[in-house]
Amino acid sequence: QQQQQQQGGQQQQQQQQKNVVLTSWDEEGGGPDLAGSGISALGLERLKPLINQQVAMKNREQITESLFTGVKALDTLTPLGRGASLLVIGPNNSGKTTLALDAIQGQIGSGMRCVLASTTLTADRLQQRLKDLETAGCLSQTAVFYAAPDAALGTKLATVMAAAAAGERVRDEGGHSLVILDDLAPLSNTWDKLVLALADLGQEKLREGLIKDESGHDVALSPQTEQELVDYEGMLVSGAVAQRRGFFSILFLRAAKLHSSFGGGSMTLLPLVPGRPASGTKQALDLSKYTTLSEEQKGKLKQVLEKRKAAEAAVLAASTGPGEVKTETVEEFISISDGQVVLEPGMSAPSSSTSVKGPVPYTINPKLSVTRIGSRAYYKALELMAPQIRLELAQAEDARKFAANQDDPIVKRYEAYSQRILASLQQQPGHPVPLEDLVVILFGIQNGFADTIHPKDVGNFFAEALQHIRKENSKVLADIAASKQLTAASEKGIRKALELLLKQRGAQSGGASAA
Repeated sequence: QQQQQQQGGQQQQQQQQKNVVLTSWDEEGGGPDLAGSGISALGLERLKPLINQQVAMKNREQITESLFTGVKALDTLTPLGRGASLLVIGPNNSGKTTLALDAIQGQIGSGMRCVLASTTLTADRLQQRLKDLETAGCLSQTAVFYAAPDAALGTKLATVMAAAAAGERVRDEGGHSLVILDDLAPLSNTWDKLVLALADLGQEKLREGLIKDESGHDVALSPQTEQELVDYEGMLVSGAVAQRRGFFSILFLRAAKLHSSFGGGSMTLLPLVPGRPASGTKQALDLSKYTTLSEEQKGKLKQVLEKRKAAEAAVLAASTGPGEVKTETVEEFISISDGQVVLEPGMSAPSSSTSVKGPVPYTINPKLSVTRIGSRAYYKALELMAPQIRLELAQAEDARKFAANQDDPIVKRYEAYSQRILASLQQQPGHPVPLEDLVVILFGIQNGFADTIHPKDVGNFFAEALQHIRKENSKVLADIAASKQLTAASEKGIRKALELLLKQRGAQSGGASAA
């Protein structure tokens, strides 16, 4: 019987390795069968602990290598570097999972090993997403850990941590991994549960733990001192906040680029956060202090402030959807990570994240999306053009915000230009954009080739341009893909193709007008 069981288990494992199928943590037998989860398809023979010791700073390297995702807005505005942790923040049904799966598809041919932890999708929906990855040809490089949406909190946390452990194994063996966690709520919810459980054991137990002095001993907190500022990793925060940050960092600091003497591997973290960042609400103004204003002026100012307050309250109320993380916790995650991509709410967001079928389109908010890695994570082909895009969008917003006359031609020109930029960064879900295509698009936008194109037609214009280049001078795109640089010869080829396309469009337009 034991021999038959072993043979059956081997057959099941071989089939799972072939298809890289998901593994449930609630299988019979007392626990998960990690060996059959598809991890061995990644070339892994040993496993890491669910919660592992963080990589020491002296064993890390500065993040300087780009991890190109194929998501145009992300790669342009918030470049992802190998070894970084970049949050994807958005309310329910804003397209977070779609973006993450596009990033997985974008790793085809890169040698990147991908790991996905799914705790929000039903089994049927996840299977459909995996079929999409298989059709795209990237499932063979992806391991999936799964917990059902109604699974216990401990099961979900273990699923998230197991995915991180798989990514660490790839990193520690000298490879490169991209770990996608489709929900960070299990992390924050676990902390809340721990605090409540420790509180039941007494106030002293609640305050034990993660704050240590220079000699490594615990710093004792009392009810009188827990809100006092303490030095935590170079920051002055309250004792309670330091404890919570220490717990969250157990996950975030697992992302790392190892020093070459330790193999030079990397683990990049892309956690999805259901919720919204802070709206930026400021303290109410005391109008009594403005003695130079007339009562009429104060009344008008008060009306404006009340409208703004109502609008911000509406945004805040909309940010507390089912299963979403509190804004305070979102801000905590932001302060620990290397940056964030913030997604706009969907046009018609249903009440829960499990009610949408099929890929959900996503739109990135350029203003709120930030990376703290800087231009080091850009390929050479993008490091001059991409930062300029962010600057130009900021200039357009300032012109719109501070202009005395919204009909001013300069304001309108800035607005039209920013609309063309945003239109050029949109993409169809399930179709990651390669580096060479993005280079052509940004070059065309910044050099004025789309200035006469209506924003709604910008996508079609560049699709035609890329099709023309592939047909007439494919070497231009091949050179960019191979060298990751925009050489003078490639730039000349792109310019010539765009000029010819504009000439053809002008001739067609003129012929249509004459007819």
